[in-house]
Amino acid sequence: MEQIKLNLEAIRAVVGVSRSEMAELMNINTDRYNRLASNESKMLATELIRLHNISGVPYENIYVPD
Repeated sequence: MEQIKLNLEAIRAVVGVSRSEMAELMNINTDRYNRLASNESKMLATELIRLHNISGVPYENIYVPD
């Protein structure tokens, strides 16, 4: 069975916050968040950990593009 993977924007929607609020929760600026959301930048391990801690989404269910 294939696992469901949620991208950054889907997780943000589940958490119920704006892009700027999510950026603040992740301890990054809004420009960085926008680059991550549009797949222009790769997510750092620390950002992945913060996203997991904020959302409770298991690591294996967070979509991180190559």
